[in-house]
Amino acid sequence: MLKDKLEKYSQNENFSILIVEDEVMVLQPMEKIMKYLSKRVMTANDGFKGWELYQKNPFSLVVTDLQMPNMSGSELVRNIKTLNPNQVIIVITAFREGFEVEEAKKNGADFILEKPFSLATFLEVLDEVYSLDQ
Repeated sequence: MLKDKLEKYSQNENFSILIVEDEVMVLQPMEKIMKYLSKRVMTANDGFKGWELYQKNPFSLVVTDLQMPNMSGSELVRNIKTLNPNQVIIVITAFREGFEVEEAKKNGADFILEKPFSLATFLEVLDEVYSLDQ
């Protein structure tokens, strides 16, 4: 079943992912996993770099941490949703609640995932997001 879900996304040539995460120990494994879902995965290690990449490239999905240098994930969500209200954004965080989580929700984050999360959980969120589009 997990394999079927991975294939579903990886077969879509247009499916692209931007990951914005400042912790290398989280970013590198996440990038490897996301490459099973998409041939086009780009990464940034802070919110400002993520914003720069977003402005230059269209993405199917943005995955961002909340607490980062130079621009928080909440600010990144706000900027992206201002530019493209339909952009799907998943926020990942070590915190279930708090000011930044509430700000991200208010700014338009589609889903909040608490770290650590499993690939199966991530794929369930993707299925929910993309079943809404159909």
